[in-house]
Amino acid sequence: MSAFLPQRDPERAERDRGLNNERERYQYNYTYVSPLALVQRIPTEDEFTWKWMETTASRVLNTLHNHIELEGDSHLAKYLHGKHNFVTNILEVGVELIGSLKSIISDMFHFKGRNAPYKRASALEDYGSLFRKIGLPPISKDYANDAVFAYMRVAGPNPAIIKAVTKLDDRFPVTEAIFQGVIADDSLACAGEEGRLFLADYESLVGLQNGTFPHGPKYIYAPLALFVADRATKQLRPVAIQCTQAPGPESPIFVPDDGYGWLIAKTIVEIADGNLHEAITHLARTHLLIEPFVISTYRQLSRRHPINILLHPHFFGTLSINDMAWKGLINDKGPVDKMLGCTIDSARTAVIKGLSQFRFQDSILPATFQARGVADPNVLALYPYRDDGLLYWDAIKQWVGDYVAIYYESDVDVMEDPELRAWFVELGASDGGRLAGLERLNSRDDLIEMLTQVIFTCSAQHAAVNFPQYDLMSYAPNMPLAGYTPAPTSKACTDLDYLSLLPPLDMAELQMEFAYMLGTVHYTALGEYHEGTFEDARVLEALRRFKAQLASIGGVIAHRNLNRRPYEFLVPSGVPQSINI
Repeated sequence: MSAFLPQRDPERAERDRGLNNERERYQYNYTYVSPLALVQRIPTEDEFTWKWMETTASRVLNTLHNHIELEGDSHLAKYLHGKHNFVTNILEVGVELIGSLKSIISDMFHFKGRNAPYKRASALEDYGSLFRKIGLPPISKDYANDAVFAYMRVAGPNPAIIKAVTKLDDRFPVTEAIFQGVIADDSLACAGEEGRLFLADYESLVGLQNGTFPHGPKYIYAPLALFVADRATKQLRPVAIQCTQAPGPESPIFVPDDGYGWLIAKTIVEIADGNLHEAITHLARTHLLIEPFVISTYRQLSRRHPINILLHPHFFGTLSINDMAWKGLINDKGPVDKMLGCTIDSARTAVIKGLSQFRFQDSILPATFQARGVADPNVLALYPYRDDGLLYWDAIKQWVGDYVAIYYESDVDVMEDPELRAWFVELGASDGGRLAGLERLNSRDDLIEMLTQVIFTCSAQHAAVNFPQYDLMSYAPNMPLAGYTPAPTSKACTDLDYLSLLPPLDMAELQMEFAYMLGTVHYTALGEYHEGTFEDARVLEALRRFKAQLASIGGVIAHRNLNRRPYEFLVPSGVPQSINI
């Protein structure tokens, strides 16, 4: 039995009383986003702190300022100006007005906006004009560039969709002639044989119902996009796009020479990518994946259990931000219902399916790159999410391994820890966390790998999929969250066809605010544990090594960014401890 567990009856009784109290406070609910496991009620200590609200309030003020400038000289502008002053005064008074600030922030996270009128863009400049106090991100200048389109697949908000293929199936009949018309000095067959052919397949979006709220018909698509790693540069290049899963005369294959047809096809890929990102990659597989870990950790591991002590800082704010999400974002007629191309029922179905099909122990980061055929930098050299993400994976795994070794001397210690066993069982139980793919916890290596994935998901993975929202998604033409015309049935497309596909300006403004608020709030930093978190002196040397590794990662990423389009989402200062936004 592990040495840290209470051995004397009074200590065991005290521990059991504490766990019984925690089980009363942290109860599961399976109806809020049925059938996923969420917490029934958020205990007070899990609500947001004043410091988090103070950080978030700066984004609230900028958003209000942006509203005011867009409104001009109107009665609503005067009201918004008063609200801006009210928030400023609250911040000056301080924590005594925490309730008032909480109410305002909660209201802002419903993204009700300024009730901007429905209006279609007459030119691309209309989208840029929405950015006033909120800065226009640099992506607006070159988003239509093919190299940027390819870069979005390896460094964008949804950087884990491409996979290597040896050949294409009947759904996507790209011929050798089509391929060589784009890449003259290469061949489709050779690229496939050499592991240089990559597919972005959005088949998982098939069956989602097109939305109609709030302005009538809008569209979700399930395209196929083909890329190749250039032999010389080893960088990704786009080759061809089909806007549906079914080939035929009314589903043409677009290539870079197709003018506005190609731009429309790329935009349809971005719409699919954005919908998949928001519902599955981001919400389901970071936020909602971690919630059962929070609940089960507090229900089954006593407060002095070393695994509880390790994980607790990585759970700050998760229950509260998830509560905001299901109440104020994915609710009927909420902001997600307005922005996404599918109906809100379809979006929630995608969220549920995305989590229920996620197998935890099949999703270890290095193994996922191998499984998708994207692990080899000698084939695909430029993949910032892979290369920077692995730095964090290795550092976290070393830190967790050092920590676990302090408390578990052998595999037997892991198997004979009753609290740890109860924790693991509850995570996968139908009356517990309902997580799939939790197959074993029989050794120290199993525990280390599991904890590594939890902490990586709470920190680096969430940073990689959350913080691109402002930089890459707030400017709607780069990644619209819905299309407003059906996929083109011919290559004869015009600039008017392209503008008609893009969102109306009120939805673009909502997307800007949504992406800005969610994509710019950085609170805490990975490795910066509060003083007193670890009372055991044996932990301090391992923590010192972890912090040194994180500093080294910062240097490596800074050097890499000198030689690539900067990938800033995983710089150490921007990777929080927990999912708190």
